[in-house]
Amino acid sequence: MRILFTTWSASAHLFSMVPLAWACRAAGHDVLVAVPSDCVPAVGAAGLTAVAVGAATPTAAPPALGGPRATQVLRDWPADWPLRLAELGAKRQRMLGTLVDRQLRIAGDMVPGLLDFARTWRPDLIVADGSTYAGTVVSKLLGVPLAAHLWGGAAVLRLEHSGPGGSPLPGYRQLFERYGADPAHTPLGWLDPCPPMLQLPTEQRRLPVRHVPYSGPAELPPWLLGKPARPRVCVTWEAGARPAGPPRGGPDPLLAAAGLLAAEGLDVVLALGPAQRAALTRLPDGVRAMDASALHLLLAGCAAVAHQGSGGTAMTAAAIGTPQLVVSPRPEQMLTGERLRAVGAGGHLSGGGLAGDEKAVTRVRDAVLDLLAGPARDAALALRDEVRSLPTPSRVATGLIELAASARDGSPSVRRGHPLT
Repeated sequence: MRILFTTWSASAHLFSMVPLAWACRAAGHDVLVAVPSDCVPAVGAAGLTAVAVGAATPTAAPPALGGPRATQVLRDWPADWPLRLAELGAKRQRMLGTLVDRQLRIAGDMVPGLLDFARTWRPDLIVADGSTYAGTVVSKLLGVPLAAHLWGGAAVLRLEHSGPGGSPLPGYRQLFERYGADPAHTPLGWLDPCPPMLQLPTEQRRLPVRHVPYSGPAELPPWLLGKPARPRVCVTWEAGARPAGPPRGGPDPLLAAAGLLAAEGLDVVLALGPAQRAALTRLPDGVRAMDASALHLLLAGCAAVAHQGSGGTAMTAAAIGTPQLVVSPRPEQMLTGERLRAVGAGGHLSGGGLAGDEKAVTRVRDAVLDLLAGPARDAALALRDEVRSLPTPSRVATGLIELAASARDGSPSVRRGHPLT
């Protein structure tokens, strides 16, 4: 079988799909990964074969989601906001619309190249990142079965449809109609690494797949082989974040809190990408740094991790059983933090709520100390056990064959006991 994976991002969205792509390749399928040009090196570094479709894409959050004017909008979101989109108000809905508009621009750039390549290569199945709308367009135009792959969020957001069960937004409809395609086209199912404990109920058909941590090629630092003499805490950021803060601004609360935690006698390690490490001219006293690509190796010896709530980091910590503090910069990360808090496996502080708070840094420190002193470890281990109960990528790879075949036969149902159930 020819399986075409596609995504727009070289970090969290690609990384969450890599283990399944490996499994499909190991099962004997032909696997290619279609990505924008700047994502090609990351695909190759993962041992997969890339196809460049579209120009480089931005990695940072849209400007509308940052800055002083966004602070008020980012405060006090409902803990289950994806289920209550109509209640969010105009400003919050515009903020979510900014995310959709960005993805639509990326999709518009990707579709021509992806369509041309797929017409030539003729895949039997497309596995598209859930926010890579170009994959959905090409699936509909060529009549190729589609499975959407999520990255660890608690809900199938469908923001391009005004939420689960909603109608396509005008921009999304226009993207499809530009090629004469029906915007109502949907995937056969959503490959979902989020464990049920963290999920919010939505009507979309979720196909569980175990999260296997991957953050890029990594090298094991020798000092990780030994047991830490003191409780170890990891502090890390999502790709593209600036721990050093904006020009003339103060450090990120997570970074400043790392120094306070070290002063409490904890072994504090920053997990940083190359650009983040280069931007930090000085580490807090008593704090060391390492490559974020080895995050899963680091977390295995950590008593807690403080991060911004990206799906990759949250799922990696969940798979290892590490209690988590989420300091969320945006709505989706807020949702992740709230779900972890609700099941007792972590805590949550909203970045919008910390903005302008003179005690922000001590609040972050105290939240980490509370995790270390409380029952979060037991809940995190229960979450780990649930992650381990989900079907492995190798089982899911087997199930994808039957799913695609049944779709071509016009009967996309999945029988009970199937690897995708």
